[in-house]
Amino acid sequence: MPKLKFTKEIIVNAAYDILKEEGFENISARKIAKKLNCSTAPIYFNFETVEEVKKEVINLCEKKLNKYLYGNYSQRKILNASIGFIIFAREEKELFKTIFLNITERFKKLYNETLDYLLTQESLLLSFPNLTFEEGKEIINKLWYFIFGYATLVCTSFSNEEKKNETNKVIEEKIIGMSKYFKMENFK
Repeated sequence: MPKLKFTKEIIVNAAYDILKEEGFENISARKIAKKLNCSTAPIYFNFETVEEVKKEVINLCEKKLNKYLYGNYSQRKILNASIGFIIFAREEKELFKTIFLNITERFKKLYNETLDYLLTQESLLLSFPNLTFEEGKEIINKLWYFIFGYATLVCTSFSNEEKKNETNKVIEEKIIGMSKYFKMENFK
């Protein structure tokens, strides 16, 4: 039987699994090797250091997050990213905690990029065509506090089965309801 070849992708996916199970700070060559049931040799054959593996894990995390943020959950562009963010918190709990709750220096850039994405001029103008850029930005900042808090509750709520299984429609209705509560006119 031929030996299994440990590619960079296989190694990064194993490291990603460790992140999800134990957190980013627990990624090590030994843990990756144990997960793959091999020695550390294949890891160091493909990567010079574990830091390189960790950089690739961060890139993988960014791709996974973007898949949610750019999803098609609603006809309203700003709601797409908002709903995607909450679904990301529900489905990728450990990754959400690592990026947004246990903000390490490595993930600070990804955190800021996510917030910047929600505040792009294009997104704001499409979502609030009757408002100035500054007015739209103020609304998004208010919305972000709600969405971030809501996503955190969805991610960390162990006893509330309802939050774990909310549909995209329920999430959208909650966001729209919150926008009405804060009198965010023209929310699209």
